[in-house]
Amino acid sequence: MSDSLEGITWFRGSSVRIRREGLEIHVDPLRVDEDSEADFVLLTHPHYDNFSEDDIARVRGEQTVLIAPVTMKKQLDDADHFMRPGDMLQLDGFDVLAVPAHNVEKKFHTPEDGWLGYVFSVGGVTYYHAGDTDFLPSMHGIRCDVAFLPIGGHYTMGAEDAARAGEACRAEVVVPIHWGDVHGGEEEIDRLRESFPRSVHVPERPD
Repeated sequence: MSDSLEGITWFRGSSVRIRREGLEIHVDPLRVDEDSEADFVLLTHPHYDNFSEDDIARVRGEQTVLIAPVTMKKQLDDADHFMRPGDMLQLDGFDVLAVPAHNVEKKFHTPEDGWLGYVFSVGGVTYYHAGDTDFLPSMHGIRCDVAFLPIGGHYTMGAEDAARAGEACRAEVVVPIHWGDVHGGEEEIDRLRESFPRSVHVPERPD
């Protein structure tokens, strides 16, 4: 599955860029330190480390399609599409499914907030970006090749639950995100590798 990892850049937090088949997709752009013009920008929720208006402006061109949760209309009235969990968009060369992303017992991200993760396919590879979430039973209904899963363990699920999530969605590769800045370190990476039976790809840490 090494080909499925081509074109992936993790900037920090949950900020991921995928360049594949002539498309450029950004999820939660943050501290994007390279020239980029996105075809699609997907926003998971409006917390400061996921919703950077400066970074969105940096990667947003005239043709960029911006997608966000419907509950972000107050913060972002010029998005092209607003989605709820369970919604699907079929766009030119790009289909995207919105899925739930929330905590189970913690109150940082509640089900009532309506915040999102996304499942989408590019060039024969299906990606799941979980957003900021705990492990949810609904993940058993997701199928993907590559899963971007948070492992910080304070605001989101930790390493062991990320391994559960990777198993639930039958990912071939788990890419850990949302770690290394405030919560989560190399010990979480080690636990993820011990717990997940297939491949764990850890992108180079940004400076």
